[in-house]
Amino acid sequence: MRLQGAIFEAPGTLLDGQGRPLPGLDRVLTLMKMEDVWMYLVCDGDPAPVRSALEGAGLWRFFRGLISAAEHGGDPLDPELYEKTVRRLRTAKQATLVFTAREELLRMLKANGFFAALVGEGHAPEAIAQADETIPSYETMIQ
Repeated sequence: MRLQGAIFEAPGTLLDGQGRPLPGLDRVLTLMKMEDVWMYLVCDGDPAPVRSALEGAGLWRFFRGLISAAEHGGDPLDPELYEKTVRRLRTAKQATLVFTAREELLRMLKANGFFAALVGEGHAPEAIAQADETIPSYETMIQ
């Protein structure tokens, strides 16, 4: 099945510690948008600063929306938060890739049947083996 949607854990899979887009991310998001992949964001707390940071980084334009764990009930590891996001995207769960940099979120996603990508370097070998995709750097995806 072709990729229909993507859910990004924000800001961990998008911005570095200084609020800059991770290297290669803009190109990856551009290509995904050109392929009609619908994209959504999930964050833990207040969504306003996340949206503001993404607007400042020029990334907000790629996303259809943002859902906050705080608005949903407070637990960022609740699988229903991601089920709800898939429903908002109107995509098939099996054709929606969830991007995360957190190993505990990866474990929850896989235990609940999500297709998940582990972003970043320095992850435990067990987490890397569990992920459907590993993305040490977005630059590697566009080479």
